[in-house]
Amino acid sequence: MIRTVVVLFAFAVVLCGLIVFGPFGDDEDVANQDRLGTPLEADVEVTRAAVTPETDIAAIAQAAVSVTEAAAAPQQAVVEAPQRVDVARPNTDNTRLSDMTNNVLAELGFAGVEHVTTNSEVQRESTSQILAGIEAATGQSSILQESETLEAIVIAALRAGESDEAIDQIVNNAAAAGSVAVPEILVTSDGRVDTHVLLNNIVTQAQIAAGGAAPAVPELSPEDVQGLEVRVVQQATTDVQARFYTVQSGDSLGAISIKFFGSTEHFNAIFEANRGLLSSPDRIRIGQRLVIPELDNV
Repeated sequence: MIRTVVVLFAFAVVLCGLIVFGPFGDDEDVANQDRLGTPLEADVEVTRAAVTPETDIAAIAQAAVSVTEAAAAPQQAVVEAPQRVDVARPNTDNTRLSDMTNNVLAELGFAGVEHVTTNSEVQRESTSQILAGIEAATGQSSILQESETLEAIVIAALRAGESDEAIDQIVNNAAAAGSVAVPEILVTSDGRVDTHVLLNNIVTQAQIAAGGAAPAVPELSPEDVQGLEVRVVQQATTDVQARFYTVQSGDSLGAISIKFFGSTEHFNAIFEANRGLLSSPDRIRIGQRLVIPELDNV
């Protein structure tokens, strides 16, 4: 209301000045100058809209107030809903990383480590038997194509003395080409193969096979781990601490298991605790908030 009154008063003062002083100006000056004193061409006709008492001053004032209020009003930012971004992921199989690692060590000649049959080998044998049955029934033979395996790639790279960076490039190139399948827990949130976890698991199992101790479970706090959150959750009879972890770029379920439990052994506990979010261990995404169970409850 006060703003409206001030605008009306200012407009009235200007209007009075135009009415009072306008007629006494020099006709020649008016003809040859504009209101700012700029000389005008002689043949340019200067006109001024007449202002009469009947002019709708209230409407003009209200328009001025509306413009002022619109300028002062805070601008509302348009917030777009976050879009779910999925990434291309490598082919996976249900081979256990521990079985594959065991066979790598056995092939490299570690004492006391013997080859174990992996799930992929079982599936391949089953397929061979099916093809043999078809051949016996129809007389048409089918050849089961040999395919490259992650196990064979890693063995060859380690025998050649390749660096960790070179192994990462070799494995991920093969995965990107679709020529090799990897254990699900090695697939990262941005669609790569987590060779750090792969090599870490080989070293850990080699140390245990040589008589060393298994890795200890680390004690972590939110200050130690980016994305870790600890909350107190009230249950029926007591309060318990619950841990939550926000998936970061480059995380795999195997890496998260190592981060919180020291090894990949308990990855399935994390997966089972987050069944509502994860359809399979290779489907973690950046920004997901996972429950990290306590080992006592596993």
